[in-house]
Parts: sequence; structure tokens; C-alpha cells
Amino acid sequence: MNLLISIFGGMLLTALLYGAARFIKLSNFWAAVAAASLPSVAYLFYAVANWPGLDVVTLHVIAFPTVAVLLFQLYENKPGKAPHVHWVPKLLIAFFVVITVVLGGFVYVAGNGLPPALAEVLLPNARGKTLHTGFAGVIEHGEEAAKSIAQQRNLEARLAKLGWNIEVTGLESLSHERGSEVKVLLRQADGTGVSGQRLRFALTRPGQPAAEGQLMREVGNGDYRSHVALRAAGAWVAVISFNAAGKHIVLEHAVDHDSAAHAHSW
Repeated sequence: MNLLISIFGGMLLTALLYGAARFIKLSNFWAAVAAASLPSVAYLFYAVANWPGLDVVTLHVIAFPTVAVLLFQLYENKPGKAPHVHWVPKLLIAFFVVITVVLGGFVYVAGNGLPPALAEVLLPNARGKTLHTGFAGVIEHGEEAAKSIAQQRNLEARLAKLGWNIEVTGLESLSHERGSEVKVLLRQADGTGVSGQRLRFALTRPGQPAAEGQLMREVGNGDYRSHVALRAAGAWVAVISFNAAGKHIVLEHAVDHDSAAHAHSW
């Protein structure tokens, strides 16, 4: 589900539910409770089934009650007093609304990158170029990061020493709306297929640890297939893992389903 649609659509739904509750003569308090609870609980059920990340869930569970509290404060009528909202609740509500909008924008940019028109304005020498501004994750710049880079290079060197070549196709067809078949061809230097391997394929967000992934099925000599789909739009990393010569090989490739190449080789 698109982040902007789920947040602002849910905020609109909260306002509509509040209006409906007041229309059926619920008190101001219970109308606000119902308006905040129903969208929040519904989204939590959705999030459990399609986990978008704790940051995205936090934005939603803050946004919906904020709208309900705002409506509660605006339409609270006390006997003998004209409707009035103290400046402190106003300030708090404004603060949370601004935080929701700002953090929602950050999460959107993290997953989908800057809109091209905005990127051309903010980034130097960007006009007329293909831009990839999705967030690359949290990268450590210490000793552990150096070890990870060295390990990745060692894996690629070990694969080259074996004389194996891996070609992956189907990544360009991946989307969060429908699944696609990913094909991995594992070949020796002479072009013959490498069969009998237990290849696993996984998709993860940049900067996040990869899951174990699903076991790919071998349909031919060195031809491995798997049907996969992205859980959401944005930047992803394809992870292929298998054992070779007594070592565990893990290869990664960035995936952008809007601009993926036709085939990828290691």
C-alpha cells in the first residue's frame, strides 16, 4: 500500500468516522475514541500481515489518534462556556501534525527516492540524468564495515576461482502489485550447468539483514527458478546464497523495479 495514501487516507477516514459517530449522537469523547481506534486497529492488522517496518507503523498509529484528539478539542462543549481550545493543546496538536508530515516525507523518500522534478532542483548537476535517490540503509564506517566489504570481495574471488558464472533474469519484472519468476543460471567456465545446488533467493531492504529466503527449484541443468514478489515499492536488494567448495556464498544485487536491467551477472 502506498505510504501517502495509507497515512492521509487514514487521517481522512478518522475525520469521517468522527463525523459519523457524532451524527448518531455519540458523545464527543466516545466519537473521538471510535475515530482513533478503528483505523489504528485496522492498520495494525494489515501491518502484521504485510509488515512495512516499525517506522512506518509508528507514523500511522501517531497520525490517526492525533486527528481524533484535534477534533475532540475543537468540538468539546462545556456547559455554560463557549467553545474554546487552550493554546497548549493547539501547540501539541500542531507539533504532532508537523512531525507526521515530515517523517512521512522522509519514509517516502527512503523507499521511493526523491520525485525527479524535486531531485533536479535539490541535487547538483542532476538535470537530464537518471537519478537513484532511494535510501541505501544505515552503513557503518568502522572495522566491521571493512570486514564486510572484504568478505564480499573474497566471495566474488572464490566464485571466480571456481570458474562459475551466475546470470539472473526476471528482476526487471518484479513489482509490489504482482509476482514474477526469477531465473538463475549457474554455469561453469565451459558453459555447462552446475546442477544439484541448493540455491536460496531472498529480497530485503537496503541496510537490513536478509532473511533465509526460499529454496529455488531446479528445472534444468543449472537452471534455477523461483516465483517472488516485492512486498512494497521502492529500493530492494536481491540476495542469492548457496554452498560451494565448502564455503557459504552470499551474493547481493540492488533491485529497482522501475529501472532494473534485463539481466545481472556475477
